[in-house]
Amino acid sequence: MQETNWDDLRYILALGRMPTFTAAARHLGVNESTVARRIARFEARINVRLFERQMGMLQPTDACAELILRAERVELEIQAAEGLLTGTNDRAAGSVRVTAVPIIANHILVPALPGLLNRNHDLEIELIADDSNLNLINREADIAIRLARPKDDARAIVKRVGQLTYATYCATALANKSIPWITYDESLADLPQAKVMAGEMAKAHNAKPQLRVNDAEMLLQSVKKGLGKSMLPVHIGSRTHGIIRIGDEARTITREVWLLVHPDLRDITRIRVVMDWLTATIEQASNEY
Repeated sequence: MQETNWDDLRYILALGRMPTFTAAARHLGVNESTVARRIARFEARINVRLFERQMGMLQPTDACAELILRAERVELEIQAAEGLLTGTNDRAAGSVRVTAVPIIANHILVPALPGLLNRNHDLEIELIADDSNLNLINREADIAIRLARPKDDARAIVKRVGQLTYATYCATALANKSIPWITYDESLADLPQAKVMAGEMAKAHNAKPQLRVNDAEMLLQSVKKGLGKSMLPVHIGSRTHGIIRIGDEARTITREVWLLVHPDLRDITRIRVVMDWLTATIEQASNEY
């Protein structure tokens, strides 16, 4: 049997992390047909099915999932060897994929990015604003910031890095008026802030919101437009022009912020530098209440 080479594994890794031919091809800098052809050729050579199409996505088979885990170790060893030769093991260089919910990515991480990048000119940050929990073990991201203690990604390294205080805000021009709540739709009704707002509406003779959304960034923009009041992180609300904090100062909630990292990556210099930056950035945001 012909020996497997690293180039074959690169294609399998890319498709395992970005489960469409289009996304994998974009990542590899080739066209879709090249990815499909390379995967098909590898499957034919080893006579094993690597991917199955499920709901429009290409998911690894059990055999391929094990191959991906081993290929990731090879990838890390190659990166370490290259770093040893180029000296990048001792400095933050290369790409780091970070995922966070959009409101944290947009209003906490992006404003703090210039300091990180100015100190580390060889560092490349891929910041993914996504409400879904991207899988670290499958390398959909290297580091994740989440607003709840994770129950999945059992192999990931987990660290609590702070907490965000939430308070009620509305458009400045509406501060002294009676205005409706803006809250989340049923898919997010279990969020702590959604439960508090539901309780407040129940106290007000079963008042109902005039607007429900499924995204915190959309909620923030709706508050700015004067569509109602809602609960927002104090760190973000206090810095957003055109809105003001209202209501009982004691009526706040806190949500823990957690950092997750792939266990095989935490000791790599670029990952460690970004983890330290994320921790410091979230800790600073946690100091406001």
